[in-house]
Amino acid sequence: KIMNNLYFKIIRLLGKNEYELKARYFPALIFTLCLEIMIVSKYYPILGLGYLDILKIPLIIFTSLFVALLPKFCGTIISGYLQNIYWDRYGNTAIKYIKRSTNKVYQSLLKQYDNEEQLLSDMLKVTRGDRLLFSKNIIYGFMRNFSFLVLCLLMINYIYFDYFIKENLFLLLFLGICLYISSQRYAEQILKSYIELKQ
Repeated sequence: KIMNNLYFKIIRLLGKNEYELKARYFPALIFTLCLEIMIVSKYYPILGLGYLDILKIPLIIFTSLFVALLPKFCGTIISGYLQNIYWDRYGNTAIKYIKRSTNKVYQSLLKQYDNEEQLLSDMLKVTRGDRLLFSKNIIYGFMRNFSFLVLCLLMINYIYFDYFIKENLFLLLFLGICLYISSQRYAEQILKSYIELKQ
């Protein structure tokens, strides 16, 4: 009962934060459900489960709702850390988008600030409440966190289960493409929103 109350308090807290729920919790929940399905499939014959045990599926799903909190926190922290390493080495996506763009308005932004970090900081501050950017940020956050968790699922699957490895690799590749596209859409939107809000 205490665990149930704790779980619902956490879910209510997540529900108040749309980004936490959609970009961080949902990817972890999908990861957890897939992992539990693989575990049950592998050990089903050993455990000698009968048809009546199918009735326990709702219990398994409920357990997933709680267990998913762990990969949520781990996935968020590690994928965010990897993103920062990538940005430190190759540059922030929004700044790279400006540099590649032929749009003179975008290019002029770089000249208005002493360095790229100041521009990025101002862009984030000005666009903080923009709903269009927020929706793009949720999609990008979901793709980033889910891609990392699918990579973890692939490694666990390869070592312990060996289920649908090719399909798992294809999904990871597809998510990588989606992650790149969503990062470009986010970079494009933050520039549009920033310029519009600054006028």
